[in-house]
Amino acid sequence: MEQTVATSHTPGRFDPENLQVTFCNKTNEEMRLAYWLFTMMGKPALVKAGGLATIAALRLGLPIAPLIKGTLYRHFCGGETLEEAQKVVQKLSAARVHTVLDYAAEAQDTEAGFDYVRDEVLRNIETGRDTKGFSYISVKPTGIGHSHIFEKLHHSQELNEEEQKSFARTKERLESICQSAAQAGIKVYLDAEECCLQNPVDELAEEMMRRFNKERAVLFNTLQMYRTDRVAYLRGCLQRFEGEPVILGIKLVRGAYLEKEQQRAEENGCPCPVFIKKEDTDQSFNQAIDICLAHLHRLELCAATHNEKSITYLTERIQQDPIKNHRQRIHFSQLYGMSDNLTFNLADAGYNVSKYLPYGEVVTAVPYLIRRAEENTSIAGQMGRELSLLQKEMRRRRM
Repeated sequence: MEQTVATSHTPGRFDPENLQVTFCNKTNEEMRLAYWLFTMMGKPALVKAGGLATIAALRLGLPIAPLIKGTLYRHFCGGETLEEAQKVVQKLSAARVHTVLDYAAEAQDTEAGFDYVRDEVLRNIETGRDTKGFSYISVKPTGIGHSHIFEKLHHSQELNEEEQKSFARTKERLESICQSAAQAGIKVYLDAEECCLQNPVDELAEEMMRRFNKERAVLFNTLQMYRTDRVAYLRGCLQRFEGEPVILGIKLVRGAYLEKEQQRAEENGCPCPVFIKKEDTDQSFNQAIDICLAHLHRLELCAATHNEKSITYLTERIQQDPIKNHRQRIHFSQLYGMSDNLTFNLADAGYNVSKYLPYGEVVTAVPYLIRRAEENTSIAGQMGRELSLLQKEMRRRRM
């Protein structure tokens, strides 16, 4: 690992309790909205029922879009268009926080729909190149290709002729995105999928890294560390690229499909692919951090987590070693509207950090936002932590 003596590049101490930094950009009205939203999100049954009702209402054409835009959308989304999102990008940039632009469109199932997502991502890359406003984009594999084809490939099932052509088009879409990003100086975060889809996603990611990650990491593969096999996958990936002129892009997350993975394993009578105990996931995540730091000369790392202990662990490692090139090699990230105490205090201390900023039309982005809400209700203590910080700041402001 590349190391040096402490210099002016060494960041300051990360203090997630600094409320003035945490909420420096929030008005009293925004604080009240956040408090109401996190109170609702702390009730998983309500989130699930409300999500289903919202999607049904939108499909029926009921006029609820303005209500959504004024609440859920306003807090967790950058807007309906790229132009609206740009305003949020600028606001984050003023606080030294980068943006991972995320076009929030789910449930695509046609070639035309996949092409539309690709074209929107390419437009994002072009905008990032021209404005220099952001340097990261997110791509969901099933946003540019059929999920049933990924599943067949994962299980080593043979594709028919039409499916082969379709998957070739999926690969071409990802290639065009990576090619454009490489030329524009943009990084591409390839999202992880459910376990039953992931093997071909890993293979695509490694193929793109071999092609485009020569001088810097253009494409990052996402490792869900709640999976029992991801530490082994990370070690194997490092071995496969040993001696090659490739900078690996590794994004670490804990995982987003816990209940679904457990239920599928139980229904199929097979071993559960994810850890049952949260402590095991935490250990897996920090073990992956250690592996990445030991090979930092060969990779770039994004620690995309809302877990305060893991973030503190990584910041302490950066300070203790200390790592001269941490701003080029190590990046933190959290969802927009979540864990501002982590994001803004990391930026204030001098670390490289971003917000995942989704945007898109209400009717197409709401399923994405509801899935995020359902995922985050399962994060132990997360809603309580958000509410506690909001309460402290509201008392400080005498609200």
